[in-house]
Amino acid sequence: MTLASFGTTAGSRTFRRPLSLAALTAPLASAATQLRRWHDRRRTERALEGMPLDLRKDIGWPSAIPQQRPARSARSRA
Repeated sequence: MTLASFGTTAGSRTFRRPLSLAALTAPLASAATQLRRWHDRRRTERALEGMPLDLRKDIGWPSAIPQQRPARSARSRA
C-alpha cells in the first residue's frame, strides 16, 4: 500500500517565510499613491477651469462644454 504525502505528515513541521512589513504595506502605499495622483490631477483641472475663458483659450485648454459646430450643407461646400 502506498501512502501519498503532500508535505504535511504528523511529525514534520512546515516552515513558512514570514511576510515582511514592506510586503504587507505595498498595496496600501500603491493605493495611496494613486489617490494622491488623482487628487493632484483634479486640483489642477479645477484651477484651470477657474481661469477666464480667454486665458484658457490662449494656453489651449478645452472648454468644459464642447461647442457643437453646425453641420455644413452640401451647397456651402461648393
